[in-house]
Amino acid sequence: MAIDDQWQREMQRYLAHFNRAGKRPTIVFSQHAQPSPVWTPAMDVYETARALVVLLDLAGVDAARTEIRAEPHLLVIRGVRREPHVQEKPDERRSYLALEIPYGHFERSVRLPPGLDTSAAHASYRDGLLEIALPKRTARQVPISVEDAAHAS
Repeated sequence: MAIDDQWQREMQRYLAHFNRAGKRPTIVFSQHAQPSPVWTPAMDVYETARALVVLLDLAGVDAARTEIRAEPHLLVIRGVRREPHVQEKPDERRSYLALEIPYGHFERSVRLPPGLDTSAAHASYRDGLLEIALPKRTARQVPISVEDAAHAS
């Protein structure tokens, strides 16, 4: 019975952590076996004269295994952060004093305003930050052809 009480206290502590931190729990009970994102990376979005820039905090994420999809009105970023401190021995027991870093799959979507050239988007990853720049479309000068009234008849 003591093991059940200990497990229940650990589960309550775990869920209380997410309630205090405003995070979603990584344990999701569902009747459907569909993979779902378990954490959402922090994001900044800002605009310059030439582009819309999306900056995501992805420390510890393998950039080569991160997917970025830029559509005309939507930007989708998907990936996974693997736990670097995986138990080496199956019988090794851990007692966490803090458990704040989210691991597992993530997905973040951003609705894009009109006027961006998503086909020219580019991304870079440095110091744990993924930066995606979506250039603004430049206005194209449309020439006006002038027809002489004498030539029209």
